Amino acid sequence: MRGKGKLRLYPAYFDVNLTRNQGRRVPKTQATREPTPDSIEKAAQRLALNPIVEPGLAYSKQPWVKTGVVLVDKKMKKTEIINVIAAELKR
Repeated sequence: MRGKGKLRLYPAYFDVNLTRNQGRRVPKTQATREPTPDSIEKAAQRLALNPIVEPGLAYSKQPWVKTGVVLVDKKMKKTEIINVIAAELKR
């Protein structure tokens, strides 16, 4: 089964230009401008989360924006992984 044991991470989770209601999952102080699946993939690789990029997929809150999604290993809670990746993106 595709994505078993993986978490889906959308660039909208890390975008400083979006509100929490629009899909941002991190505080504005940790968010970045226009994150891409490639930048999220590189951050996840540095954290040894075995990322896989699936281009052309859209976040459900913005179905008209086909940014893609990054699948990462589920080594901890999703919120923790999002915060760790956000910190890595800020570096």
